[in-house]
Amino acid sequence: MRLTSILEIRQRVDMLDGGNGNRMTLSFIDHLEIRLREDPPKQKGQRTRERLKIATAKVLEQKGYHAMRVTDVTETAQVAEGSFYVYFKDKTEAALTVLTSLLEDFFPIHIDPPRERSAFESIRFANRRWLALCRANPGLVRCILQLGDQAPEFARLAQQTNSAWYRRVTASVLRHREGLSDGPVMLMVQLLGAMMDEVVRKLIVYPDPDFVQLTDRLGAGDDVVADAASVIWLRVLYPDAAMPDLPADVKALSGWVFGGSPLEGSAGREPISL
Repeated sequence: MRLTSILEIRQRVDMLDGGNGNRMTLSFIDHLEIRLREDPPKQKGQRTRERLKIATAKVLEQKGYHAMRVTDVTETAQVAEGSFYVYFKDKTEAALTVLTSLLEDFFPIHIDPPRERSAFESIRFANRRWLALCRANPGLVRCILQLGDQAPEFARLAQQTNSAWYRRVTASVLRHREGLSDGPVMLMVQLLGAMMDEVVRKLIVYPDPDFVQLTDRLGAGDDVVADAASVIWLRVLYPDAAMPDLPADVKALSGWVFGGSPLEGSAGREPISL
């Protein structure tokens, strides 16, 4: 992981804390540990189950689903191996429990933009936060893909989670743009969402050396990449919107989408025919 990305994650966590003691974090494992420490279940058995969930999340993050063994989980949780089977049938059930909570409980509390924001601000918030969440939990996000191959019901859950988000974005666009049908808007939103998933895959989950090298060469950290992608979202979903007030580095990379020059020295070049 690049140092700039690590610093960005720490800055986001500090921003979420707000200096008021709120222990909100982008790390799912930290979230589980804080919850167990500050609001533990009353029953010992439930506390043990939570410890096993945390241990499962740690092993998934570090080793991935395919390499995970039950003994890895019990050693991490510091419990006897037999205790694992009191709460979970096998490693698949434990992984499903952890990753389902990640999808259904953890991601939604972070991804919703604050109210009273412009269209671009809302889009940018969601895209920045999505990259930040994946950067803070890269192994777990990778496991979502791994487990989806083995457990079709989990793959369907991940798809339904995405679809619910796409429906919300589509509904928002339809509220602000009269005369549009939901089908075409939903298709565009799904295409844009697929773009963000591929960005996460190439940048974080399964880093593509060529893509990472390109972003490094351009000085494009995660927030810059998210902002540049958000410009595309805005241009597709709100084509009449004026170019937002962008940071200089983002404007240099994506301002040309609104008719400017992409980079210094590029003005005056002939259009390229594909």
